[in-house]
Amino acid sequence: MSIRIDISTIELDTSIQCRASIDTAVVNEYAERMAEGDRFSPIEVFGTKSKCWIGDGWHRVLAARGTSAKSITANVHAGARVDALKHALNANSLHGIHRSNDDKRRCVEIALREFPKLSSRAVAALCGVSVDFAARLHQVSLNDTFQESVTGRDGKEYPARRDPAPSPPGLAPAPDYSGHATARATPTAPSNGMQLARIAVMKLEEIRDNDLERTQAFSHVRSWLDARET
Repeated sequence: MSIRIDISTIELDTSIQCRASIDTAVVNEYAERMAEGDRFSPIEVFGTKSKCWIGDGWHRVLAARGTSAKSITANVHAGARVDALKHALNANSLHGIHRSNDDKRRCVEIALREFPKLSSRAVAALCGVSVDFAARLHQVSLNDTFQESVTGRDGKEYPARRDPAPSPPGLAPAPDYSGHATARATPTAPSNGMQLARIAVMKLEEIRDNDLERTQAFSHVRSWLDARET
């Protein structure tokens, strides 16, 4: 059953926001439509009316906040942060704004961070992606963490499988000491800088025009950037 809840009770925990980035154009469009009286489907939250986490509906919540609305229609489910996260990982695989490969990658990376013992198949099922897609990212995680075992979808423990990293294009596999051809391992550099930048911008956009600390906040950010550009 859908009810109205205060937007202030919703925890905007960006660590479980499963989009590669918030689409501000969509947020603005939703806000305009809300201001004109359009009705949207309820968001999905987990917790209670006094404190809950978003499982599905980030764009709708941010749009409602943009219209200065105090409440929003929601389906409130029992649970907490982890339950919202599990729902969010698969929320847009069949509906909502079409997921890009970057969206899917973020889902898998979050799942691997939050549930490091899960197997590639379990991660794929949780995130609504192909096993191959999940396995490629999982392999990097296993090589980085030297994990010895993983938990399958059946809840049982299995030895972690580590495959050699693929050879760069044009390079032949290097033979190992046993004489068998193996791929040459190559280090993988981190590539989440843009995601962190987008989250930072999203948080800055939440500062309202009438916030008494708005000028001070933006000045602080400019000073921080200037100090690192010199």
